Amino acid sequence: MLKLGFGLIRTGAVTLALTLAVAGSAAAQRPGAPLPMAAAASWGTVVVGGDGSVTAWPDEADGQAVRVDLPRKALSAAVHQYTAFIVLDDGTVMGWGKNNYQSLGRDGGNANTPTPIPGLRDIVQVVATYGHALALRRDGVVFAWGEDVDGLRGDARVGHPPVTLVPGLPAIVQVATAARHSLALGQDGRVYAWGANGQGELGAGAAGAPAAPAAVPGLDKVVAIAAGLKTSLALKQDGSVWAWGSNQSAMLGNGSRGGSASDGSAVSPIQVPGVSGARQIAAGEGFALARLADGSVRAWGFDGYGEIGVGTAGGYHMSPTRVPSLAKVVNIGAGGYRVFATTADGRLWHWGTPIPVAPGHRPNVKAPAVLTP
Repeated sequence: MLKLGFGLIRTGAVTLALTLAVAGSAAAQRPGAPLPMAAAASWGTVVVGGDGSVTAWPDEADGQAVRVDLPRKALSAAVHQYTAFIVLDDGTVMGWGKNNYQSLGRDGGNANTPTPIPGLRDIVQVVATYGHALALRRDGVVFAWGEDVDGLRGDARVGHPPVTLVPGLPAIVQVATAARHSLALGQDGRVYAWGANGQGELGAGAAGAPAAPAAVPGLDKVVAIAAGLKTSLALKQDGSVWAWGSNQSAMLGNGSRGGSASDGSAVSPIQVPGVSGARQIAAGEGFALARLADGSVRAWGFDGYGEIGVGTAGGYHMSPTRVPSLAKVVNIGAGGYRVFATTADGRLWHWGTPIPVAPGHRPNVKAPAVLTP
């Protein structure tokens, strides 16, 4: 048994997948190939293999990949500051790690091995960041648990039960969450946002106090969503990408950078210039990415750890920049300060903070590198 940043799991054989999809993204699949998934934060990485196995690179461990024992095959994963989550093929959700803010969906202590999150059944997607998480049920209902601040549960009340239903939403097909706000994509192609709104991240036309779920005005025909640090993104049917909220990290991609509504942030969606024909979007801590129809990738925003993938670390890229060393990309994703991409030849790439950070002070990965056990 090996102690990780989010608990104890057993060591074992490492199996890497040939394709990658990131929880919460619109993913592509090679014909006949399984569709594994990856999740990451700045403290650890989890990969779900095509065979349903789970491999983790915990940042607080000794640098070795470890195998997670589960009762059934895994379909997808999510990770936040305290806990790792796995969606199993029967729709249950397993979690292990610290129980700060009831991040295991219950009272009590930590979990050293994966245990079910109470009350969650028939789940098709889980997303997580900082200390809270969302789960999407097959019938379009959304649940929340963990931190209970800034309206993250979808209302202004405090003292919720550990796991609660997010009120005021229509049937939902995708969820996304960031530090203090969340998004949901409705079957109607509209985006619903709730939580903190200090930088206009809810897209309601003004910054202000936390708010309950409401449709983002003037935005429709959306096919995918992503949430970053005080910033929201949407991908429309026509391949255009739209962003709103804080521009402190240049996540609006409009060639400028500012930290408030008065100096560059957007309280309503604006189109990200220089991106067309997008097929997938992703967001991390202060940066965003888009995969285009031609298999190339654009990245913009914070580049403190090499997240833009152009060989640098530090500063900001205020406009979408092509990741130069990648082509024929079929999936992208981001978590914390890490980025993942899978190319058509089946190789899994990563850049940003190293996987894992421990032992010692390993260098940042400033350009795409193949992830190997």
